[in-house]
Amino acid sequence: MEIFHCIEPLVCFYLIKKGDLLLQKRSSAKITFPDSYTNSCCSHPVADFQGEDEENAVGVKRAAQRRLNYELGIPLDSIDLNEINYITRIHYKDEGNGKWGEHEIDYVLFLQADVKINPNPNEISEISFVPRAQLDDYVPTLSGQLTPWFQLILKHRLRFWWDNLNNLKEIMDHENILKLKL
Repeated sequence: MEIFHCIEPLVCFYLIKKGDLLLQKRSSAKITFPDSYTNSCCSHPVADFQGEDEENAVGVKRAAQRRLNYELGIPLDSIDLNEINYITRIHYKDEGNGKWGEHEIDYVLFLQADVKINPNPNEISEISFVPRAQLDDYVPTLSGQLTPWFQLILKHRLRFWWDNLNNLKEIMDHENILKLKL
């Protein structure tokens, strides 16, 4: 079995558009967790991360900006890095499907923006916008599994972060790494 032991962080990005969270279903062509539902987009930002101010996560935000462009077709110039909120980091490990698994530290970012989206079919097979009030009823209706990182974030923190969108600066934690387990 191959387990990714990442020395680089993963960016877990959550896009809130008009109050609704964008969820995606990963394409069947993805190596890890194909056809699984997950957060708005993800990226490994090692190239941009080196030498950057970790507290403000400028490199991580740049990687998120590029990945939003690549996965969701959001034009680079329509996202201001200062509008991206770096919330915290999480640590998780998942054995995966017996062939691929992951062991990572993920940076969690939020953006509230009304942007045009044109998903890349090689990355995403479907998207949906879910209102906060419908999240708990919506997730069980999905036709596939959740990625392990999204399942953990959904179980432990997503509702809290979403309920505090207007107070993100007050709940940011750049000192600790949350260790999440199912």
